Amino acid sequence: MRFAPLLLLGLAAAAPAAAHHGWGSYNSDKPMTIAGPIRDIALKNPHGEMTLTHEGRPWLITLAPLSRMNARGATADLLPVGANVTTYGYPKRDGTPEIRAEWIEAGGRRFQLR
Repeated sequence: MRFAPLLLLGLAAAAPAAAHHGWGSYNSDKPMTIAGPIRDIALKNPHGEMTLTHEGRPWLITLAPLSRMNARGATADLLPVGANVTTYGYPKRDGTPEIRAEWIEAGGRRFQLR
């Protein structure tokens, strides 16, 4: 019974890591480019996300963490809903409409995310 609090603490610390996906689920052998207006965006941690329409369906674009986005100049004021962007990255291996962005272009500038 003395170890129960330690076990609970260990499980609580591991939960965020288990919830985060690994980059191995993206196919770096098949890079793709998607361009269009931002439908939805959340600049947050552990990484930002935005949604663009590609080939008639919504695609989730996995971005860098908020601190990296800000440090590289890809701030919220440059990425409002409706802004046209181009993103280059790697699609999910399982066919889910999602890419991990390597860079994005917005406002006439390119931002490296990795």
